[in-house]
Amino acid sequence: MDRLNTRQITLIATLSAATIVVSYSKGFAAATMPGLFEFMTVLIFVTGFCFGRVVGGAVGVISLTIYMLIPFPFAHPAAWLFNTSPILMVVMALLGGMFGIAGSFTSRYLQPQRDIRFTISLGVIGLVLTFIYDIASSVGFALAYPAFTTIWQSVVLTFVPLYYPWPPIIHTVTNTLIFASIAPVLIYAIRNLPDYRRELPE
Repeated sequence: MDRLNTRQITLIATLSAATIVVSYSKGFAAATMPGLFEFMTVLIFVTGFCFGRVVGGAVGVISLTIYMLIPFPFAHPAAWLFNTSPILMVVMALLGGMFGIAGSFTSRYLQPQRDIRFTISLGVIGLVLTFIYDIASSVGFALAYPAFTTIWQSVVLTFVPLYYPWPPIIHTVTNTLIFASIAPVLIYAIRNLPDYRRELPE
């Protein structure tokens, strides 16, 4: 892999900041509905789709790491400042990178089209990625805090409305809709920028 160039570094810094701001502001807008919806993962995916795996993966890792340090209700329920398990932070960072790398991989096989097929495809991809994210983050929580739960219990509780009126897995459903509705628009907009160049050294 080539060394990062100036443009990639600028993109990583700018898009990471934008993604973090979006995740933080969502807390202000929906503090009473934690875990119901978020826009961070779709931004990471679009970043990877448009700017490649290096930029997308880096933005995902950086964004999710900082996301875990922003206290609830602004971000993750487990993200109490100075008290987040390093194990959980590593798991979440890797999951964030997953969205960026998946976006880059998808761009190689799915060309943007203004049709229902492209929209549905992104929705299905969002469903699969978010399902993996929701299950893996539950497993990560169990690994990070074994005194509170087991891996099996964490996975089961992903489907049970224990702490909120909805089960955590509802995030998979809402993110599928977000991917289908927002990702195509963002991809079209970015690719139509006057100075957009698809090919970045990776």
